[in-house]
Amino acid sequence: MAMRTPDKRTRGWSIGRKLTVASILMILLTLLAGGVGLWQVLTVGQAISDALEKEQQRAWSLELLAAGHRLVAALDHMLLTEDPTLMSTDVPVSLGTLMFYMETMQESRGETEAGALFEEIQVTYSRLRQAVKEVDVLARQKRWTEVRVTLEQKVRPANRRMNLLLRRLVRQADRDVEVTAMRAQMVIRQATLLMVTLAVLTTAVALGWRQFVFRGMSLSIAELRRGVARISSGDLEYTLDVRTGDEIEELGDEFNRMAGRLADLIGSLERRVAERTADLERRSVQLEAAAQVAREAAAIRDMDQLLDATVHLISERFGFYHAGIFLLDEPGEYAVLQAASSEGGRRMLERGHKLKVGEVGIVGYVAGTGQPRVALDVGEDAVFFDNPDLPETRSEMALPLRVRERVIGVLDVQSTQEAAFSDEDVAILATMADQLALAIENARLLEESQRALRELEALYGRRAWEAWRERTARRPTAYRYTGVEVEPAPPSFVLERGSLPLSDEPAVLQEGDGRQLVAPIRLRGQTLGSIVLRRDPEEEPWSPEEVALMEEVSTQIALALENARLLEETQRRAEREHLVREITARVRASMDMDTILETAVRELGRALGTDRAFVRLSTGMSVQEAGSEQQEA
Repeated sequence: MAMRTPDKRTRGWSIGRKLTVASILMILLTLLAGGVGLWQVLTVGQAISDALEKEQQRAWSLELLAAGHRLVAALDHMLLTEDPTLMSTDVPVSLGTLMFYMETMQESRGETEAGALFEEIQVTYSRLRQAVKEVDVLARQKRWTEVRVTLEQKVRPANRRMNLLLRRLVRQADRDVEVTAMRAQMVIRQATLLMVTLAVLTTAVALGWRQFVFRGMSLSIAELRRGVARISSGDLEYTLDVRTGDEIEELGDEFNRMAGRLADLIGSLERRVAERTADLERRSVQLEAAAQVAREAAAIRDMDQLLDATVHLISERFGFYHAGIFLLDEPGEYAVLQAASSEGGRRMLERGHKLKVGEVGIVGYVAGTGQPRVALDVGEDAVFFDNPDLPETRSEMALPLRVRERVIGVLDVQSTQEAAFSDEDVAILATMADQLALAIENARLLEESQRALRELEALYGRRAWEAWRERTARRPTAYRYTGVEVEPAPPSFVLERGSLPLSDEPAVLQEGDGRQLVAPIRLRGQTLGSIVLRRDPEEEPWSPEEVALMEEVSTQIALALENARLLEETQRRAEREHLVREITARVRASMDMDTILETAVRELGRALGTDRAFVRLSTGMSVQEAGSEQQEA
C-alpha cells in the first residue's frame, strides 16, 4: 500500500522537535487563557466582596431599626408599669444592642459615599442616648408625667429620625449592590468574549499544526498500525514500508526484523507445542480424576463402600485394566485384597487373596519397603508373578498407602499397555494414594470409635438399669396428682397402673371411664417407669401436640432422675470413703496389736449398726481352735 509523503518542511524534523514546537504554542495559548481567567476571577471576586460588604451594611442597618423599636417598646413598658427597675434590666439590654450595632457600623464604614448619612445617624444616635438618660433620671425619681413628656418630645422623635436615616442607608446599600452586580456581569461578558476568542484561536492553531505536522505523522502511524495488525494476526511475511525520515521509520524497520525472528521462533514453538499438547491433556485428565477420587473418597465413611467405590473410580477415570486395594492384617504379615474393579480381581477377592509382605509380587515388595514400584512389562520382570486371573496385564504399578510413615496397605493398578506409567503418573497417583490412605484411616477410626461408643453406651445402660432395678425393688416410688395437691400413690393404685401395657413411645389407651395417655420414662433404651394422664369421656381427646409434649417431658424426666441417682450414689460413696478414713485413722492411732484389733471391731460394729462383731487372726486353724483368740466387742 502506497503511503502519502509528509510535508517536506517538516520531514527532516524528529518527532521530539515537532512535539516541542506544538507544545510551546499550546503552552503560550494556555498561559494567555489562564491570565484572562485569573483576571476574570479576581474581578468577579472583588465584585462579590463589595456586594457582601453592602449586604452586611444593610443587615446591620435593619438590626439598628429593630434595636430602636425594642428600646422604645422597653421604655413604653416601663412607663405603663411605672416600674423604675426596668431601667436596669430591659432598657440597658436594648440600649446595649443599639450601641453594639452603631459601633460595628462605625468601624466598618471606611471610605463610602454614605459618609454624610453616617454622620447624621451618629448625631441622631447621640440625641437618642441623651434622651434615654433623661428618662432614666426621671424614672428613678418616679416623675412619671415628666417621663411621658420626655419620651414623646425627645425619645420618639429621635428614634423616628434615626429610622428614617437608616431606611435611606438601606436603600443606598441596595443601589450599591445592584451597581456592583451590573459591574460583575459586564466583566463576565467581557471575559467570556475574550475566552471564546482565545478558544477559537487555539482551535485554529491546533488544526493548522495538525495539517502542517501531525498529518504526516498520523499517516505514518496508521500505516505502521495496519502493518503491525497484519503481523500480529499471523501474516509474518508482510513487510512494513514507512518513509518518514524520523523515529517512526526506524520503528517500522525494527518491526520488520522482529517479524522475521518471530516467524522462525513460532515455527519451532508450534512443533514443541504439538509434542506437549497431548501430554498436557493426559496430565490434566489424570489430575482431575485424582481430585475426584480423593474428593469422593473423603466423603464416604463406610469402609467397604469406600474401598469398593475407590477402585471403580480409579479404574474408570484413569482407564486402567485393574485396580485393587490391599490392606495389611493385624500382625502385618500379609497384604489382604479388600476391593477390586476387574472380574479377575473379584474372583481373587472371593478366594481371600493375600500376599506375603516383603516376599511375593509388587504388592508384597511395596508393603514391605514402603516405596512405590513400577513394572513396565510384568512378563519380563522375574521379580513379579504371572497372575492367571489378570492375563492381559502388561504394566503394573503399586503405591504404598501410608499414614504417619506407617504403611497400612497398597494401591495396585494394572494396564494392558506396555510402559504405561511415567514418572509424572507415579507422582500424581502417589498423591492420590496418600489422600486415599487418610480417608481409609479416618473411616477405620470412625468405625472403631462408633463400635467403642456403642459398647460403652450398652455397658452404661446395663449398669444404670441394674441400679434402677435394685432401687425400685427396695422401694417402689409413685406419686399422683389429685387436682389439688401431689401425694404418694397407695399400693393399690401402683398395682393398678403398673399393669398398663408399655411401649417405646407415648400411647393413648381407651378405658370405660375415660382416655389415658401413657408415656414411658426411658433411659438409654430401658424403661424406668411411666407417666399416666387421664381425661373423662366428655373432655377433648389427647391431641398430637400434647402427645409430643408428653414424650419430650418424659425424656427430660428420665435424664433428671438419672442425674439425681448419680448424685445420690456419689454422696453415698463419699460418705463411705469418709467412714473408711475415720476408722483407718483410729486404727492407726495405736501401735499395740490388741488395741488395734479392739478398735477395729468396735468401730466396724458402730459403723455397720450391729451390737455383735468379732475379729480374729488365723493361720489356718479352725474356728474352734481359734476360739480362745476371739475378741468380742
